[in-house]
Amino acid sequence: MGLNAEIKNAVNWEAPAVAMDDSLRVVIQKMVDGKSSAVLVKAGDDVVGLVTDMDMLASIARYDDLDETKVSGFMTRCELILGKAVKSPCVQLDSEQSVGDAIGVMNGAGVHHLVVSGEKDTCTGIISVLNLLRLVIS
Repeated sequence: MGLNAEIKNAVNWEAPAVAMDDSLRVVIQKMVDGKSSAVLVKAGDDVVGLVTDMDMLASIARYDDLDETKVSGFMTRCELILGKAVKSPCVQLDSEQSVGDAIGVMNGAGVHHLVVSGEKDTCTGIISVLNLLRLVIS
């Protein structure tokens, strides 16, 4: 498919999600069960952040308690850009954008995961570097 492929072909639309008051243990379990290297953080239906494998590992390396440490203490807070002004935007792309666009954004922002908004800004997924590389070589 290459660099011009649309990222919607590799987005995890079933990305696991956690709440801000869930524990570090819940995050680990969701990542393992969902075979995902990131989880969305939601308050109700709204995405309010992201927890990546590196956020989780940093928390574990600090010897944070698996059951007492809450997501709100180690997540990356962000708001989806859905046609309104936001204070802390997520690093995100629309699903129709290209692999090349996504790699450029990831490189520029120094991240390995992007939040992806779908049609009419209703669906939200996650794409990782590994997902993008699969499209590059397919």
